[in-house]
Amino acid sequence: MALVRVERSREGRVATLTLSRPDLRNALSVPMLAELTDALGALAVDPNIRAVVLAGDGPDFCAGADLAELEAARVRGRDGALDFDAPFRDTLRAVATHPAPVVARVQGRALGGGCQLVLACDLAIAARDASLGIPSARLGVVIPFDSVRRLVLAVGPKRAGDVLYTARSITGEEAQNWGLVTRAVPALELDEALGELLEQVVAGAPMSVRASKRGISLASDPAATDRGGERTGATDYDLMAAEALASGDLGEGIAAFRERRTPEFGGR
Repeated sequence: MALVRVERSREGRVATLTLSRPDLRNALSVPMLAELTDALGALAVDPNIRAVVLAGDGPDFCAGADLAELEAARVRGRDGALDFDAPFRDTLRAVATHPAPVVARVQGRALGGGCQLVLACDLAIAARDASLGIPSARLGVVIPFDSVRRLVLAVGPKRAGDVLYTARSITGEEAQNWGLVTRAVPALELDEALGELLEQVVAGAPMSVRASKRGISLASDPAATDRGGERTGATDYDLMAAEALASGDLGEGIAAFRERRTPEFGGR
């Protein structure tokens, strides 16, 4: 049996994927990335899942790439670099394009690849004393362009430069102020804050939430609009909006509003 490096659990409509190499601060190895991508793919086709949590086992979220694997890839040259880089890009893409919101639970270190995972997530709850950063300049690594774009969109070009040029880390509280995470709370309140956020996400109409994720993704992509400001890549979003307009969930939402009760959405 293969060693499990990503633990899967589920509570109601929320699935949790936990990076589980606490002895190495949950450093990302190629097999671990493959497990994470596979797990996200399985959850993407489950209509009952309304949110996914990405967490780390032990005191840290993820301290970045497995340096032993990174060094082995370097020694092999270009082919080795591609063998390491491609699975990481696949995982980031699986997080970013997952149909349901993916929420990062950030404690301790979230560095390098760990910070890039946080950036790929839709929402992030961090401990105030967490440490987030991308020390690529200190290692001689060039991170994927999509990660640079997400960082710039989150914090702006000047602060993105501060992160990447200096290789320094910022606290969870700073990350909230910069827009890198959604919310920062005392470490002992991390799970409570996460639970409150998930409760709100899961309570929403699934078709609306998923369409909103798609719309945000398109709005963040320069290729989604042409020079004249016309939308060029939003056909699928428009279809999702049309389906929601004809859905039973909209009828339920209107009825619940009129009756002053909590709606019970079925995702149809």
